[in-house]
Amino acid sequence: MFLSKYLDDFSFEEVLDNYNFEFICQLDEENFVNIYNLLKKYNFYFINDIIVNYLEIFTLNYEIVEQGILSLKEKLGDKFVYIIGNDMRYLNELLD
Repeated sequence: MFLSKYLDDFSFEEVLDNYNFEFICQLDEENFVNIYNLLKKYNFYFINDIIVNYLEIFTLNYEIVEQGILSLKEKLGDKFVYIIGNDMRYLNELLD
């Protein structure tokens, strides 16, 4: 399972607790890596937390996620990553 390459053991166990094993196995590694790198590009410093709590984001189309990030940046301002880091519920907007 490729997720273990991106997470520490504790976070990986949390993912296994939070999500159905079949769902995890169906993740597309290439899409996951693209979204992961997109989050790094925008300096999301809490990517592990996003994976643990919002793994569904990594199933979305790259362009949709990027558009959602840009929308959140416009809505929240230049400190949008910090604001999202303090209230990850903003990430629900990417899933809508």
